[in-house]
Amino acid sequence: MSECGEVKLGQLVISKMGRDKGRLCVVVRRLDDCAVLVADGRAHKFSRPKRKNVKHLIRLNNVDERLEEKLTKGIEVTDQEIAETLDAYRAKD
Repeated sequence: MSECGEVKLGQLVISKMGRDKGRLCVVVRRLDDCAVLVADGRAHKFSRPKRKNVKHLIRLNNVDERLEEKLTKGIEVTDQEIAETLDAYRAKD
């Protein structure tokens, strides 16, 4: 495990810092041990994800298996799929 913590593709996270503080997002790509790209399907689209330091994220114990599988295989994910995943998570709470 890296010094920044483990994060998986498709994992739901909440931003702790920056303009998007408190925003629920999905990890769509790992850049290195301490940086990832996140998207929410609305403000941060899959085509232009936001770079975030892993230390600035609250990692939720929720990984969307469908998104994880697509992202791992390199299959493009739609903004609608990301938004629906996040909406479903919000509806659970």
